[in-house]
Amino acid sequence: MGCHAHDASAKNEDYRLSWLSEIEFAEKADVLKMLAREVGQDHAAAIDELACRGLDAALAVLTVAVGENVADAYLRHRALWRAGQAG
Repeated sequence: MGCHAHDASAKNEDYRLSWLSEIEFAEKADVLKMLAREVGQDHAAAIDELACRGLDAALAVLTVAVGENVADAYLRHRALWRAGQAG
């Protein structure tokens, strides 16, 4: 029985980590959409890069499109998004 309990615990942990990864991706995607809207760009390319290569690649797409670094703006939007989720 101890072996089965360990297997169940490991599966629950895997599920929890997977769920957290999905939540994190959704948060990043929402913030990227807000940022893209602010800088007047379509968010689709940034979201594609987020899914394929991660946040840095997604921010690079917007940086190239806008012609200036958007990393600070991303952090500002993330803080606003999280504040909105809390209240």
